[in-house]
Order: sequence, then C-alpha cells, then structure tokens
Amino acid sequence: MEQLLDIFRVEGWKDALLLLLDAAIVYFVIYRILLLIKGTRAVQMLFGLVVIIMFFVISQEQYLNLATTHWFIERFIANFIIIVVIIFQHDIRRALAQFGRTSLLAGTRAFEETQVLEEIIKASVMLSSRKIGALVAIEREADLSHYTEEGIKIDSVVSKDLLFSVFVPEHQNPLHDGAVVVQKGRVTAAGCFLPLTNNPRVEKTLGTRHRAGIGLTEDTDAAVVIVSEETGIISIAYGGELYRDLDANEMRDLLQRIFSASQVNQRGSGLIDSFREQRDTDEPVGAKEARD
Repeated sequence: MEQLLDIFRVEGWKDALLLLLDAAIVYFVIYRILLLIKGTRAVQMLFGLVVIIMFFVISQEQYLNLATTHWFIERFIANFIIIVVIIFQHDIRRALAQFGRTSLLAGTRAFEETQVLEEIIKASVMLSSRKIGALVAIEREADLSHYTEEGIKIDSVVSKDLLFSVFVPEHQNPLHDGAVVVQKGRVTAAGCFLPLTNNPRVEKTLGTRHRAGIGLTEDTDAAVVIVSEETGIISIAYGGELYRDLDANEMRDLLQRIFSASQVNQRGSGLIDSFREQRDTDEPVGAKEARD
C-alpha cells in the first residue's frame, strides 16, 4: 500500500505530468487488452483469474488467516505468467498479429447490419433450395481475423450472388468446402477452417460443417449460418447452441435478436430459448409436430 501511495505522490508540475502520462499509458494498454478479448471465452477466464487473486489477498494472516489455502494459491501465482500464456495463447497471437499490421488507434468501421444480414438470408434460401452446403461466420465483437489467415482473401461487399458462387460445389471451385467469414460488413475471406466442437451432447448425425459452426461459437460471440448439403435445412449456431430448420423469416428474427443493441450482452441458451418460446407460440397447432 505504501508503494502505491509513493507512486501517486506529486512534488511538482513535472511529476504531475509524468503521473498523468503514466496513468494514460496503463489505461490505454488495459483498454486495448479488454477490447481485444471482448466477446471471447477469454473474458470468463480472466474473471476467474481475478477471483483467484482476490481470494489470495483475503486469505492472508491479517484477514481470514487461511494458511493452507494461502500457501496453495501462492504456489499457483508463482507460475502465473506461464498460466496466462497457456490460457490466452490464441488471443496473444491474435494481438501480436494485429499490432504488426494495423495502427493501435484504428477504430472499427460501422456498417449497415440489416442489409448485410438480408443478403446472407437470401443466399441461404437460394443455397437451401438447391441443397448446396454453406458455412457463413458473421463477426460481432470478437475478432475473427485469426480464422481468415489460412483462407483465401476476398474483401468484397456481401451479396447473395457472391455467396452463392463461393459455395457452388464444382471441382473447379476450391472454396466451397470451407467457411466464408464476414467482418465489418464485408466478405473478408473464403475457404476458412473453423475449430470443431468437442461437446459430447452434439448429435452424432451432424456433420463437420455443423460441428465447425458450433465450435466457432463456443470460442467467440460470432453467429454462424449453416446450410446442410444433404437436406438443405438452414441452421444458425450461436453461443455454442444450434437452432435448426429455419425459414427466411425465422432467420431474420433470430439474427436481428443476436445483432440488436439490446441483446449485445446476451449469449447462448438464454437468447435461443427466448426465440424458441416465441417460435413455438407463433406456430399453429400441429406445426411443431409436423416439423419434428
């Protein structure tokens, strides 16, 4: 505590300026780190680490005097740096890549989400009617640039014709097996590989395309549109959950819920369950049984 007070002790205007500069640098670094991990699973891990540190402080002799617990956590904190590197290795890699190619002061570009989502919906319906498989990952808060590194760079406006062309399963089209990534209102890459889910509760009948869509949404807050090649069924993965057998109106409703400002902090089953309840309520009697 005394060391902390010494830091904020000001003896002249030069010390005041240096103190402000020092505080601004620390604030900026912490802000960029939080901005980088926003919307990812790393936020939950970071919260867990903060709780451990807080418990380490209160377990000291002058507070709760939990000697064994304090000793155990002290051994854990001794390897804190190594643990942080292991847990956040993907986020650290993405941060270093970002710092190397973009300015730290670069802001995010706003885009008309409604128009972009409409093009994705139209493309999904076109692909579904022809039973052409598709996988479209739509970025929200978490940066998806890490998943575009191995893909083919496109950087184009989102249009139903472009998305349809990418997924046409011809031998001359090497992109149709991978995923399309949409960032800041533009198609940035195609032919991307997404992480597969390891969730044992996922249905065994679901193929690689669906597992990849669920896997990405377990690690980030992205929304993934999936069109089945075998059945033509349209699904949306979000927050580790999969909602299947959607028509255009249901897609629009669910995507608007995901991307609306009021739902920006709501992820996973809570949002999906509310959508399920409304869908079941709006369906006529017998429609749900016929769908199943």
